[in-house]
Amino acid sequence: MHLMISMHCSSKPQVMPCRQSAFYVWRPAGGHVHRSHQSQRRSAYACCALASPKSDLSALVIGSGFAGLSAAARLTRDFAHVTLLDRDNFTDAVTEEESDDPALWRQHYEAETRRRLGVTQYKQPHVMLQKGLELIEEIFPGYKQELAQAGALDVDLLSDIIVYDWDKEWLPGHHSNGTRSLAASRHLYETVLRKFVLRINNLRVQTSAAVIGLAYNAEEQRVTGVHLKSGQMLDADLVVDASGKQSDVSKWLQQLGHKPPSTMTVEAGLQYTYRMYEMPEDPDRKWSIAVCMDNPAYNRTAVMVPIETNKWQLNLSGYKGYHCPLDEEGFLQFAKDLPSPTIYEAIRHAKPVSDISAYRNTGNFRRLFEKAPPPNGLCVIGDAVCCFNPINGQGMTVGLMSSQLLAKCIGEQLKGTAGSDRQHQLAALTGLPAKFHSQLGGLVDYPWTVSVGPDAQKPNAVMNMPQTEANAFSVLLTKYFVALQQARFDDLYLMKKMTQVGHMLAPPTVLFGPDVVGRLLWYVLRNKLNFGLSKENTNGTTAVGPAAATTATSNGFRR
Repeated sequence: MHLMISMHCSSKPQVMPCRQSAFYVWRPAGGHVHRSHQSQRRSAYACCALASPKSDLSALVIGSGFAGLSAAARLTRDFAHVTLLDRDNFTDAVTEEESDDPALWRQHYEAETRRRLGVTQYKQPHVMLQKGLELIEEIFPGYKQELAQAGALDVDLLSDIIVYDWDKEWLPGHHSNGTRSLAASRHLYETVLRKFVLRINNLRVQTSAAVIGLAYNAEEQRVTGVHLKSGQMLDADLVVDASGKQSDVSKWLQQLGHKPPSTMTVEAGLQYTYRMYEMPEDPDRKWSIAVCMDNPAYNRTAVMVPIETNKWQLNLSGYKGYHCPLDEEGFLQFAKDLPSPTIYEAIRHAKPVSDISAYRNTGNFRRLFEKAPPPNGLCVIGDAVCCFNPINGQGMTVGLMSSQLLAKCIGEQLKGTAGSDRQHQLAALTGLPAKFHSQLGGLVDYPWTVSVGPDAQKPNAVMNMPQTEANAFSVLLTKYFVALQQARFDDLYLMKKMTQVGHMLAPPTVLFGPDVVGRLLWYVLRNKLNFGLSKENTNGTTAVGPAAATTATSNGFRR
């Protein structure tokens, strides 16, 4: 699928055209790029910026994760020149030989993991929500097809998944609501996306580019570029910070004398313990993704997902006091002690192909830019604004949604300025940060609430956020969602609705429609459910009664 091209920079940093004139990469001395001979032939959907940009302006995007890659691509429609910066130095190849040879794949995967220092969770399991895949496909038709050709696995997120929760088990079967994803490593998701982005005519990439501050015009009160650690300064009419949770944007704003936004944090002490396996063929294994949660205690979770080249990624997660050990015996015992035997039975005869490693940077963090927007010339997206407990799988998709929203706001600001002089176009962007961040705050409210809610209930949670007194409505809302979580295992309709909302294909308001409320009320009355709120637990953690019998029902549940 991809053969290799190697290019070496001269002694000075420079922008180098690839054999295909639409592909530019800026490398420091000694850097190199690997590209495919076959990808020299541009497909009809090669990039989203074939039409002339709508302005003469330039933009600069910091960070080439999903939010940064997507933002850079979308900005090429409105900006004449877009530069994408990344602190890391990475290669861009997923070769045909690598796709067929697990040993080559592992070698490249481990090398990329070491290089991607700016993405500390790089090797952790990532499942792209269907909404996220649709957003990428919107700007790059053919992304899903190329991802599948590179080894990603098509997964139905209702019929190919086994979930144990609330002492019940959802079994894989023939039920589907069309919610699908392509299971792959972050390495593959990102590399294939980067391949599409790098084909864009008016975009260049500069790697090993660590940003240490913002350039600022005090008279115009506008950010005008960035300062790099190398001493270089890059000018831009718009700077977009997509550098993730580790962003120094608050420090940069302080250096300018601009008040940084207030922040909220909820840290519940969750630790991911990770290992990768090669799994033997098993005709009796009907599932592709396995999830196990120990609700109502909600102290331990486990997720196992397939990726390319017959690899499986496993995360055994535990909150403070329940962390999974990092030794072989302790790791297996943790898996064995899960309330469902599914994952332990899957790995006890599997071949480990990685070390056991821990990841602890799992707290929820949010910068409230909607209350204190950055100055003109600067917008912040993705994890640099809001990052969630990774267990919810929302981060990549919310980052892609934030880049879509940014492009929408820019389009509205620049409307009617095509053909105008550059100063008129630049003036049209005045007020963009306030407008964008006001809308972005609303976009992240729901995923933030979903992520923070359970974590804030943990006894050892460390929080920096406004405390509100529990009122009758909030208590009722908590009970409502506890009941929904349980009822979905006995009602296929509710399971489908919650799956759609969970994958951001439907707004959360659908869970309050008369169809859902009616079914839930019937479930509560039929089961004489008390919503499982334990009197002993003052932190609001939920509890249910004794586990029911393990008899498979006609709906495909075990309960």
